[in-house]
Amino acid sequence: MPRYSLSEREDALKVTRQQLMDAALIEFASRGYADANINQISIAAGLAKGTIYNYFMSKQALMLALIEETGIFHLDYIAGEVRKEKAPVARLEQFYVAGFAFVEQYPSQARFLITTLYGTDAVFKMAMYQTYQSMFQLVSHDIIEFGIAQGVFREVDPGRTAALLMTIYLGTSSNVDPDGKIWLKPAEVVSFTLKALEK
Repeated sequence: MPRYSLSEREDALKVTRQQLMDAALIEFASRGYADANINQISIAAGLAKGTIYNYFMSKQALMLALIEETGIFHLDYIAGEVRKEKAPVARLEQFYVAGFAFVEQYPSQARFLITTLYGTDAVFKMAMYQTYQSMFQLVSHDIIEFGIAQGVFREVDPGRTAALLMTIYLGTSSNVDPDGKIWLKPAEVVSFTLKALEK
């Protein structure tokens, strides 16, 4: 009987967990939480029924883990692009350009996040709120406060303005055409928000 090292076993567990997460993302994005089937997730991952319970205590625990992982991926994708820019207006532009690109390049992740955000489950909405605090800080601090300090943006309340900019982004991102393209262009959204922000 072959023996496996601890690191090989840990790697195998990580791979299996990720297979389950990937299958769960598709299931939750297409069917919603209430109609998602745990056994179908295990089977779609190429595993036996019930395998998922070796990794997650419940369907809710799986959903919460998926919210956290997908939300962090979403944030990292946008933040990485925003922080490459040195000018406040370029950062604002990149927030929308990268944000819309995420929706178009990762439609299952975007659909999952948006439907969860606009869903009715209080536990999941709170998890979304906590996960998106980092994106809120990115918009508030790295874009708005940065722009005010540079003298490019007028004096506004960074927190309220960040909430508005994120609402515009998430609301616009929830409206895609049959091809998965967002119906507004990033430049149109940037032009609109700059009218409110620039001195």
